[in-house]
Amino acid sequence: EDRQRSAAEAEEAKRREEEEMQRLDADEEARKRHEEEQQRSSAEADEAKMCEEEKNQSLAAEEAARKVEEDLHRLALEEEAAHRRQDEERERQRLAEEEAEASKKEEEEEQQRVAVEKEADLKQHEEEERRKLAAEEEANQKQQAEAARKGKE
Repeated sequence: EDRQRSAAEAEEAKRREEEEMQRLDADEEARKRHEEEQQRSSAEADEAKMCEEEKNQSLAAEEAARKVEEDLHRLALEEEAAHRRQDEERERQRLAEEEAEASKKEEEEEQQRVAVEKEADLKQHEEEERRKLAAEEEANQKQQAEAARKGKE
C-alpha cells in the first residue's frame, strides 16, 4: 500500500512536473510570440516612420523645387523688366538727342535766315546810299553845269 501510494505520489509528482514543464514551455512560447509580435510591431512602426519621413522629404523636395522654379520665373520677369526699362531709357535718350538735333538745326536755320536778312538789309541800305550819293552827285553836276552856263552868260 505504501509502495502504491509512493508510486501514485511519484506518478502524481511526475505528472505535476510534466504539467509545470508544459506550462513553462507554454509561457516561453507565449513570451516568444509576444516578443516576435513586439518586434514585428516595432518593425512596422519603423517602416511607417521611414515612409512618413520619405514622404516628408519628397514633399520638402517638391516644395524646394517649386520655390526654385518660382524664383527663376521671378528673376526672369525682373530681368525682362530691366531690359524693357533699359530699352525705354535708350529710346528716351534717342528722342532727346533727335529733339536736340532738330532744335539745333532750327536755331542754325534761324541764324542763317537772320544773317541773310541782315545782308539783304545791308545791301538795300548800301544801294539806297549809293542812289542817294548818285542823286546828290547828279544834282551837284547839274548845279555846276547851271553855274557854268550862268557864268558864260
